[in-house]
Amino acid sequence: MTLRNQTLFFEQFRRNFTQMGAILPSSPALGQAASAHLAQPRPPARILEAGAGTGSFTREIIPLLIPGDRLDVVEISSELTGFLQQRLLDEGLLRRSGVAGAGRDIRLINADLLQFPFDTDYDFIIFSLPLTNFPPDMVAALLAIMMQHLRPGGVFSYVKYIFIGQFKYYLGGAQTRAQMDANQAIIQDYARQYQFERRVVLANVPPTWVHYWRKPGE
Repeated sequence: MTLRNQTLFFEQFRRNFTQMGAILPSSPALGQAASAHLAQPRPPARILEAGAGTGSFTREIIPLLIPGDRLDVVEISSELTGFLQQRLLDEGLLRRSGVAGAGRDIRLINADLLQFPFDTDYDFIIFSLPLTNFPPDMVAALLAIMMQHLRPGGVFSYVKYIFIGQFKYYLGGAQTRAQMDANQAIIQDYARQYQFERRVVLANVPPTWVHYWRKPGE
């Protein structure tokens, strides 16, 4: 499964870098860091995983679920969604009924987040899409949607690869640098309002920052 996971991920990376961002699936250490606040003592919650890929984060999230939780896993690639469903079944993390058991509800959804018909808001959003790869208007739209559907007091986590962005910035042309500067300005504006923590994960290829934002309570 690991070799197939890496092969499929690399093929998706080769075909669509803007949706993938990294060349290899995320490590367990990165998945654990991204879902760290979900692991703390808490009541039942609504959880969104945005951009599941081959499920590196998903398989770290599911063991943290408690009775009454609902996890929505959204992935834009139908191929990756199908792979993820089979992987979770094979690894015993998902039942064919579509639930994890013990009162934990899991929904695998093949959808574009910009067109996703939200029917709830979330206590936790775990976001792994490569924001710096997208055009600024898409970054602004994605972050606006995420914060709109994050409940007051909820935690949003996202990852930022430490070296890939720098390589792209210095090796790219003026247009690439202008786009990345615009994206960074958008992200920083949100960070100034909401960020309360960040952690570095060295046990990943490439090493990665995990940023955590909290929406103020009502």
